[in-house]
Amino acid sequence: MIQKLLPILLGLLVQIGYAQQDTMLTPIDTFQSNIEIYEVDGVFHFKPIFRPLVQIPGGRTPYYKYLWDFGDGHFSTQPEPTHQYAQPGNYEVSVYAVNNYDYGPKPKRPKKPLQSNKPANTAIASLQPNAFEQNFFSSNGIFQIYKLSDAKPGEDIQLVVGVNTGGQKGKVFILSNEKIAGLDGFKFANQSKYYQEQLDSLVQKDQLHSMWASVKQSTFTKTGSPDYGIKEVSDFKSSQQAIDYFKDLYGAYNSLSAYDIEPSIAEQQFSLINLDVTPDMLVDTNTIVTLTGVFIPENGIANVHQVDIPVVKSHDPNKMSVRPARMSYRFQSKNKTLTYKVQFQNDGEGDARHVRLEMFLPPEVRKETFRLKSLYPKCDTCATPNALGCYQYTIKDNGALVFHFKDIALPGTASKTLTDPDSSKGFILFEVDMEKKKFKNKSFKSYTDIYFDNNPPITTNISTSRFRQIWSPIVTVGTAATFGTPEENTLKHQFKPGIQLGFGLAPMAPYNKTFWQAEIYTSYYSRSSETGQLEEKGVITFVENGRDMKYEYQATDSTVNRDFLSIQVPLQIRYNINSWVSVGAGLAFRKDFNTKFSNSKTYFFTSAQGVENQHTIENTNIEKEDSPIKYNPFFDINLGRVYMGPAIGFRLSYDKNQKSYSGIYGVWRF
Repeated sequence: MIQKLLPILLGLLVQIGYAQQDTMLTPIDTFQSNIEIYEVDGVFHFKPIFRPLVQIPGGRTPYYKYLWDFGDGHFSTQPEPTHQYAQPGNYEVSVYAVNNYDYGPKPKRPKKPLQSNKPANTAIASLQPNAFEQNFFSSNGIFQIYKLSDAKPGEDIQLVVGVNTGGQKGKVFILSNEKIAGLDGFKFANQSKYYQEQLDSLVQKDQLHSMWASVKQSTFTKTGSPDYGIKEVSDFKSSQQAIDYFKDLYGAYNSLSAYDIEPSIAEQQFSLINLDVTPDMLVDTNTIVTLTGVFIPENGIANVHQVDIPVVKSHDPNKMSVRPARMSYRFQSKNKTLTYKVQFQNDGEGDARHVRLEMFLPPEVRKETFRLKSLYPKCDTCATPNALGCYQYTIKDNGALVFHFKDIALPGTASKTLTDPDSSKGFILFEVDMEKKKFKNKSFKSYTDIYFDNNPPITTNISTSRFRQIWSPIVTVGTAATFGTPEENTLKHQFKPGIQLGFGLAPMAPYNKTFWQAEIYTSYYSRSSETGQLEEKGVITFVENGRDMKYEYQATDSTVNRDFLSIQVPLQIRYNINSWVSVGAGLAFRKDFNTKFSNSKTYFFTSAQGVENQHTIENTNIEKEDSPIKYNPFFDINLGRVYMGPAIGFRLSYDKNQKSYSGIYGVWRF
């Protein structure tokens, strides 16, 4: 019967496994995407053919965002661009698209070969400049990274890395997968080689010191969508300063890739890099991760460009993100600042004159510590309540932090004159401090209601910051005692308290939930067993004053003293009632080792003179009494800093021999 059922059960398990895998798969677009191309006097015109967008019920009007790769190292973000090829030849053009507000899957990337027979007409080229490349180096003029989309787990993300070489050879480094995030969310897929980029896939961080030491100055810039306007210049007075700067920068990331730049090929060079976003990033959706690029040229004047990349579940331009997404509870007293970014986009036909962001932050955040880091549209703070073309922020009675863009002109995506969809986007980037006291180990959730003029609000996603799941070492020092011990046969056991030393491990600061805790500790205790005076007759012989003496005894009393070293491995489930009280119950695996033992027997007799007397004989030649492995249930309570820090513990255990024993101990959770 079992042999017949086994194949059926295996088949069911396989089907269940496939079903579970299918739920993790990214939907695939089955539409046959294509590119229409026609040429007029050496100028190629391109039009994408993608599946029709599917509007989310009750959602905003969907649209595509594009990145065209013309196959010659030039790119465009226009919906239907034109392009001239500098040299005749065969090329392959392709287009990446991101479906915003769309209910369907991400479209496939279509590719199409073409042949250019004419060299570029410089007169026509000057009339049709590539706006994407012209405005690419807005942050620092030399080195920048452009991202087509936010990071959606299960998809890929396209980056364009641009270098304005200035005639300098150099090396570009791409740093990804921040250690603070705890996940390798980005996997390198491929990179273009239009400018004969020499990819270095075996970069060793410890071999870069000599390159870092040659850097005299480094300019740091940071963008999101659009540019943050952040620019910092660091001058290094010594090679060690430069080494320390880049060592800290590189040390913040897990992944490193690099390629060499040869300026003789072209003054401006653009490289397309594809990164796969792993499904592991699902745990960090609605947070912000960073990717950093470093360009170190021969002259030692380096550029560092960092781009913020929100992790999203869907491509929605109206969203709220937070950084860090995961914090260390152990060190959170040193890191009490949260960085928020609220993005929005006007999808109407006309300009949005007023944009109001009502942000609902967790109660652990001190809203009065609001510090604006960057914003778009660029404007100044309102000097008076009636000022125009400015911003102001207040805290409402319901606790919402309100940021108001007043009398601005944010174009809409449906405008017929709009050429760049990114110009319809805005954002604010700000910091707030958390409360000074210790926090409970739970997530902090935020969201924003976005009001465009007098329209109903758009509610963003819920942005969550939480503490990472880490482990807490536990050290205990205490004493144990036995009480309520009954007589076993005619023996009376007396247990003396001993010292207890232990080590444990548990999740860090669990809040209002049960958790497992494992320990191992040793304790030392003594046991004295006495029979009491018993009527027993016999003859005892011993040496007294140099002579062998014999006496008839009428009673005896014996005592056995033993010292034990006890090793216990308790496993328990605990619950923190509040910040000061924690309870637990579990089972301890215990073995007692008899380290010292002795036996003494006292004989009671009457001397020839009629005097009652006694004589004790010590005997160490007795058997060891190691115990078998015992299983002792116990109850435990801690009073004090039960999340992290010192506390006092009391533990009551049950043993079938000792019946019950208890211990009081000091505990410190790190």
